[in-house]
Amino acid sequence: MRSLRVATVTVVFAALALLALSGNVQAQHSPTPDWNNLSDPLKAGVGLHYGRVAGHGLSFRMPLRWYVYLQPTGGIWHSSDRKQHDLGVALHYVLRQDQRLRFFLGGGLAYFYDNEMSERVNGREVWVKDTDWNYGAGVGIERLVGPRWSVKVEADFIHYGDSGDTKVTPQVGVYYYW
Repeated sequence: MRSLRVATVTVVFAALALLALSGNVQAQHSPTPDWNNLSDPLKAGVGLHYGRVAGHGLSFRMPLRWYVYLQPTGGIWHSSDRKQHDLGVALHYVLRQDQRLRFFLGGGLAYFYDNEMSERVNGREVWVKDTDWNYGAGVGIERLVGPRWSVKVEADFIHYGDSGDTKVTPQVGVYYYW
């Protein structure tokens, strides 16, 4: 199961990285996307995020200043034999910003809860609960790929609370700004 998650994260990370670094394809009448447009500064955003330091699921990007963003993220996944919850928060400090690209430093903290049914014994279900606190920091880029859409890719040093290991791990996100 863990190898399937790693493979899924790797495929999603590679696809978003290619999308972020690919050329901009858009219709002639579309306005050029621009982080620095004063009449439409694209301040706040909502999207999907996947990461071990900022959480998995629905994510919001809210500016505290034009160069500091708060990103709360959370998700709930339930099935008949598994219940998962997570909540994360990250801060991003913009180091460099041009029309379509942001380079930033980030750090965050996330809580993960996983309760899985492992077996049935004499008609009773046996559940195994795992909780985990992760924290970390790293660098990332965010690129506008349309007038209001962006993709974000990060590489973070993450301290995994369940194992005590610290590893470099990617995080990815897709956002719509208004």
